[in-house]
Amino acid sequence: MRIFESARDFGIGLARWTTRVPAFVVRGGQRRTVGLFLLVLAVLYFGALLWFGWLNGALLINGKARWHAFQFADLRARAVAMYDAEGRYFGIVHPETENDHLGEFDRGDLSAYNASPDHKAVPVAEAPPYFWRCVVYTEDRHRGEWRNRYGVDVLHLARLPVSSRGGSTIEMQLARSMWKMHSRNSDPMLRKFHELSEAPVLNHYLARGGDTKGLERWFSQHVPLVQGGGDEQGSLYGVYAAGQFLFGKRAEELDAAEQLVLAAAVRRPIAWPADEEARAGILYDLIGVEKDMGRALLCASDKARLADGTRVIEDARVRKRTRERLADLRVPANVGRTDPAFLEILRAEGITAAQPLVAPMRLGKELAPNVQREVVAELTDLFAPASGAKVAPPAKGQPTRLQGAHPWRGRVREVDVTLDVAENSRFRAEARAAAIALGETLVQTGKFRSGALPVQVLTETGGLQIHEGDMPLVIAAADETGRIVRYYNSSATTAYSGYGTTRPLIRGFGRGPYDRAQEARPVGSVAKLAAALLLAQGGETRPDKTVSNACMPGLSQRCAGSATGATPARVTLRRAFGSSLNPAVVRALGDGTTLEKTVSLMDALGFYLPAQNRGTPVATNLALGRFAGRPRAVHWLAAAALSAAQGKTGAVVQPYFVERYRLIEPAAQGDYTFRQETPARTSIEVHEGIGEGGALFLKAVLSQPVCDAKDGTLRRLNAWCAAGRTDVALHIAKTGSVPAGAAGGAFNESDLWIAGGIEFSDGRSYSYVISLGAGSPRAAFADNLGGGILSPLADVLLQDLLEDQT
Repeated sequence: MRIFESARDFGIGLARWTTRVPAFVVRGGQRRTVGLFLLVLAVLYFGALLWFGWLNGALLINGKARWHAFQFADLRARAVAMYDAEGRYFGIVHPETENDHLGEFDRGDLSAYNASPDHKAVPVAEAPPYFWRCVVYTEDRHRGEWRNRYGVDVLHLARLPVSSRGGSTIEMQLARSMWKMHSRNSDPMLRKFHELSEAPVLNHYLARGGDTKGLERWFSQHVPLVQGGGDEQGSLYGVYAAGQFLFGKRAEELDAAEQLVLAAAVRRPIAWPADEEARAGILYDLIGVEKDMGRALLCASDKARLADGTRVIEDARVRKRTRERLADLRVPANVGRTDPAFLEILRAEGITAAQPLVAPMRLGKELAPNVQREVVAELTDLFAPASGAKVAPPAKGQPTRLQGAHPWRGRVREVDVTLDVAENSRFRAEARAAAIALGETLVQTGKFRSGALPVQVLTETGGLQIHEGDMPLVIAAADETGRIVRYYNSSATTAYSGYGTTRPLIRGFGRGPYDRAQEARPVGSVAKLAAALLLAQGGETRPDKTVSNACMPGLSQRCAGSATGATPARVTLRRAFGSSLNPAVVRALGDGTTLEKTVSLMDALGFYLPAQNRGTPVATNLALGRFAGRPRAVHWLAAAALSAAQGKTGAVVQPYFVERYRLIEPAAQGDYTFRQETPARTSIEVHEGIGEGGALFLKAVLSQPVCDAKDGTLRRLNAWCAAGRTDVALHIAKTGSVPAGAAGGAFNESDLWIAGGIEFSDGRSYSYVISLGAGSPRAAFADNLGGGILSPLADVLLQDLLEDQT
């Protein structure tokens, strides 16, 4: 009891002494009040030091929830790097392309302290070693000492009332980057307190027991290192994006000097202005300025040691080479990598020759805007859980939003696509120009709606601007292995792989895997490619066999005795397919195939028969193209027909964009590694029952639309008939058009198609599909024109493929 009384008396005495001491220095006024005020300030000051320096980290109040918020931010920030068929890096998948990147947030709901909606960073398994050690040496030199136990440097914290600048530990800088707090959107003092509050959370979960691998990895991913470059997020985050931007290398490929350049940029990110004069000296600004050069050289010096006594670069020979390499980096031409082939494309797109570098978001958007959308759609389909599989509930205490929307979210680091992006960019420009010219010609006929195809308009400043059409125009070609080598899409959708309602929302945001049961877009007469396949599988070998083309109920056009487009009473199968004579094809199917085979083939290829057509004979549905399907399914059908007509055996692979990807493999303690994987390909066998005679039959009836210069539905492409060329061995194709009915108003066609395949005399083979429309009768745009009007676009595609000898 006496001990407590003594403690009480001591406290009272201390308070009295503290409030009376100022009497010697304060003249007049309330001396005790001033003393009490100073006492309160002292208590607050030392209390803040105690709280932020130790207690906040030791107690970690609500630490798990705060950590989950960081995890969610990290998950959303993970970017996917893209490489083309030539192994060239062409940026990262744009956030708006991912379509679920905001998760449960809308951009307008984000405050200064919420995770940035456009902060994207490519994951790294390990921080580049010299980058990390240099960052510790220059930014957090007392790391590991008594003064920095929970991610906060207490002695630097003590200076906070005098200055809010400097003194930020690595954890504090990481918190700032994760929540994107800067002078433009937050008060410096409030920002500092927020960093102090969150740093212990990162320290606790990323540097447990002194193992800083997690912290190293996160910091290397999320710190902003380059400003500018035309990117929409303002800065390039992480060593991967910055390394590719400046040196053309992955994070793990950077040499010691390059790592030190990036480490020196942590304190002051490299600025990359837009004007030529400033850019010419930008790297002199980076390394020539004494402070920045000094930080990089200091880390390469013999005296640069960490708190544990080890040097930043232990090997003396490496230190020497690094200093020499840093001297080389004074020359601007030695830093900065954008592939010359890409530069040519970018300049053609309107980016001036004075801009040698483009940041990753913008680079991907400029070079392959729709390819990356299709890549995202394909990854979503590849990683989607098996049909009927139950989605596992979130772990206890883990927010549902942490699961992400896309099934590939956080699982893919890099993806290799099948196209040569530079070559495809040239093709895109040619295809768009051809589409503009075609649209202008068709509109003049009065039978085509203006605005359906891309159009060139005059701006207020007198320049020309291209407005993409309101109907998705898709042009795609794949080689015989299924690799898509040419792609053009006029819309900002995944029109090729299916979009809109065919990809249901996941938890209210983010489009999920393709669901063909939601497909409502009929494919028209291109389905006759399947009809020919079925006949060949049934043993048909006679292209000149005659069948009746008498009119049938619901089939009263282009038939014997019809008021318009009358034909002979009997026609050959060659003529029936070449001129798209539906009654003859229906009768041929009725004689030569079965319901089971038809349904099996169309189902395997990914088509869907809407419920309203199931009461109609399947042969009629097939001949009229009432099966619904996305362009990918039609393309696959064309590839199967080409393979069978060539007399080849083996499976026909569904066309694809994703060549391979590098998976993020979880390891112990939250670490991960990367593993390259080639996706399993979806394929179909169509050659059963088709012998040499069947292949010749297919070749004859499916080349007729092109080779019949008088009545073929693709007579506009007659110049590409193999019989009249030495450089073409085989060319098959079919057109399709979909009637809009009364909903179309002044126009009666809502979708137009061309699908086929070509084999050049040098042995190269390609399947292709061209589609215009969205499956909406109300958006009809043509009046009895037929799919053959798209022939000029096919001509551009075929010429480009012919000239491509790579």
